[in-house]
Amino acid sequence: MIHMKLTAESAMTYDAPFIDGIYPYEHQAVQLELIEQAFTNRKSTIVWNTALTGAGKTLANYSYLLRNPKVKSLGIYPVNELIKDQYQSLQSLPLQKWEEIAVWTAEKLRDNQLPKETRLETILRLSTRYYRTVLTNPDYLMLLSQERLYSYLPGPKAEAFNRFSEYQLQIFDEFHLYDISQVNFLVQWMGLMITTFPEKTFVFVLSSATPRPEIMQLLESLHIDIRSVAEHIQDWKSKYRAVEQRTFLQPVKITLLPCSLQKWYTSEKIIENWNHVEEYLLEWPKAKGLIILDSIYEAQWLANELRKKGYEVGEVHGLSNRRQSREALAKPITVATATVEVGVDFQKDIRKDFMVCEARNPGSFMQRIGRIGRGSRSIQSPPLRIWTYLPKYVVEQIKSNDSDELSRVALQHRIQHAFRESQNFLPYIHKVGGMNLVHSFHQLRNYYLDKKHNPVLENMKNMIESIYSFGFHEQKLRYGEWRKKGLLEPVISFRGQNTLEKHLFKKDDLEHEETFYPDIWFWDETLPDLPLMRYHYGFVLRRRQVDFVSKEEIIKRVDHHFNESNPLKVELMRELEMPVMGYAIVKKHLTEPVSFHWKLPVSANRKLEKIVRLDRLRLRSSDVLLDEQLHAVFHDLRFKSWIVYIIPRPVNEVTDLLHLPPMFRLYRAKSATGANWSIAFNIEAFQLWSIWENFRSEVL
Repeated sequence: MIHMKLTAESAMTYDAPFIDGIYPYEHQAVQLELIEQAFTNRKSTIVWNTALTGAGKTLANYSYLLRNPKVKSLGIYPVNELIKDQYQSLQSLPLQKWEEIAVWTAEKLRDNQLPKETRLETILRLSTRYYRTVLTNPDYLMLLSQERLYSYLPGPKAEAFNRFSEYQLQIFDEFHLYDISQVNFLVQWMGLMITTFPEKTFVFVLSSATPRPEIMQLLESLHIDIRSVAEHIQDWKSKYRAVEQRTFLQPVKITLLPCSLQKWYTSEKIIENWNHVEEYLLEWPKAKGLIILDSIYEAQWLANELRKKGYEVGEVHGLSNRRQSREALAKPITVATATVEVGVDFQKDIRKDFMVCEARNPGSFMQRIGRIGRGSRSIQSPPLRIWTYLPKYVVEQIKSNDSDELSRVALQHRIQHAFRESQNFLPYIHKVGGMNLVHSFHQLRNYYLDKKHNPVLENMKNMIESIYSFGFHEQKLRYGEWRKKGLLEPVISFRGQNTLEKHLFKKDDLEHEETFYPDIWFWDETLPDLPLMRYHYGFVLRRRQVDFVSKEEIIKRVDHHFNESNPLKVELMRELEMPVMGYAIVKKHLTEPVSFHWKLPVSANRKLEKIVRLDRLRLRSSDVLLDEQLHAVFHDLRFKSWIVYIIPRPVNEVTDLLHLPPMFRLYRAKSATGANWSIAFNIEAFQLWSIWENFRSEVL
């Protein structure tokens, strides 16, 4: 156990050109200046801001809209909660009264959809000249760039993508939250903009307090200017008068506790060490707390244990009622998962004074400890307190003593140094990364009469050659081969198995009808407000005794449970059209977890260490009754083929050999003869293939 005192984080404001009436922080003014220089010089540029969380990056990102009324912005965010938060923040911008901000999320687009209007028509209506800013997630960038939203006519598909060229200030927030395949797409998106619309000037703003080094390698391959805000601050400061020092992160005492996170029992360790929190609450009984865990099961279990102790507890996670999340956040103690890691500003009625959390990587650690103590405080009581559970080896490597006082930046360096480096999947980028651009190349080719000597198409070829180790011709051949074999879908969808696509496509356009979807719709009466949920089969079945039922049975229950006037009923009926593994009704919760493995057919022996489609897969369980039910479920699915990659070694061995990140989805499998192997599906199959190929070649 290590105790540290984190000093307050403050920054000077300056009398410098910015938004009327606001003295900016140095990073805000420098970012505005860099954006302005790029547009003035008509030179497409990447502007990177690594300011700490809570330091006012949102204002920095959108301030140029007030400097240049002709520029429109596109804000891209990894989670919808962050989009909602940014929308609220942008309401304070003094835009012209006729200028609007559009939000493109599945929920908001559904609310704004007019009768008989397609999703694509809604998007086109919400991107007219009156919409100065569009806030969305990367899924829609991919769907629109690939023209995959349904339209009665082909023209609007291309029009929607072309309309993105009008949004020349493009902001990518919390960039560190994307995995390597998603980062690859976003870099490609930037390349697609500058090659498809060479007459336009684009400024791409990247905001992340914890950037990853491999991202810079990809960005440099675009061969456009990359300007770091931090590198320009020192020269800029000498030009302007300092006004006042402002604190944006409060001092906090933090304790680092060792824990075997791979065993997934942090919730039990928290209860075991709860006396530390109790002592704090005895002294400060009105203090409010936040607990962040990575497992929904652990979050639910811990919330129930704390209620037994007499605490009033709210829950915010994938199985809680998201319409009541604000109420849950306002409770004296809130137990949550990573859903609150970004996009929730814990101030005013939802302020938090202490935090307990776990962290499996440096980025998650810095994000979570930045959730409390944001902004200024007139009264320094109760004192802010954090307890963080980290892997044992991380705590052992961090040297400290109880009197240590250090900044968050210094702590970030210590933490990054202490964590073992996880697999960065760079081989995936070079072997698979070009598929989206090749896909876009084929689409753009349809719009040009001169296909052989077209500068846009030539620029795209050159960009593919520049970014990836494999040339355009080789990538094109691989694209054709995978498309022919029906393997392409995971690498040209943003999340590797995008359920969003299923209900947006026209049914006969679906290429991925047999994509593996690991979720189960389950009905649980212990969740009275919203008894129907969809989640990963491992979570649903590991701790619940269920009866598998038909989709029609679930629809009947929804119909009976909700009034016709309840908008949630319509939403659930729509979502039930999404593809899943199955449908179940929860009978009771189990005290001991059951285990699973994938039973492989004999044919798998001929398909080891290859990206293939494999049928006759079956999920087996250690629970006899559940195993019988799974046999019936998979009997109906036996002729479906799923994209897989199989390694004839156990999961733990593969994980250690390849330094796989903690949340990588690698599953236990057994061969026809009972040998312990590993299997990955969809995008993880391609990621595993790319690094295992490299590992084998190095070993051999």
